[in-house]
Amino acid sequence: MEQTESAGGQTWRDKFELAELLAILSSAMDRGDAERVGACYAERSFDDHGAFKGSGSEFAAFISGPGSMTAMHHQLGQSVFEIQGDEAWGETFFIFHGTNGATPVSGYGRYVDYFSRIDGAWKIVYRRVVPDAVPDDLAAYWPSRRDRSDPRYDRRRWPDGDLPTR
Repeated sequence: MEQTESAGGQTWRDKFELAELLAILSSAMDRGDAERVGACYAERSFDDHGAFKGSGSEFAAFISGPGSMTAMHHQLGQSVFEIQGDEAWGETFFIFHGTNGATPVSGYGRYVDYFSRIDGAWKIVYRRVVPDAVPDDLAAYWPSRRDRSDPRYDRRRWPDGDLPTR
């Protein structure tokens, strides 16, 4: 489909804003900054980080609070975004290193996200962590697949498939 220059320019701006949102979120997680983490999520959001499942604000408290990792480092790789008006889906590759007390931990995989533009700003509404390495508790995560049944293709907006009604 051919896009006009202005539509193409908006698409590039949207992709830049989505990539910046994910970079800010990773930086905020690595610094334990609950306020910045929470600001990346829509008020009505859901984060499925395997062992943690809850709202964006609950995730912000979890990732920054007592008992969280003592050090974190996220390296983001390529992102692929599909934008449809004020909705977007994204797949972003990551590598993670950290420490839990004195124990080093690491992993890699993908964030599969559903975004919504709210009051002119992109926010994460639904995030799933899809590990491409075998985590400790594989059953807690969405499985990575090498076919079209991978979570990257399903276009979910919420854990049960669609956003809850208000």
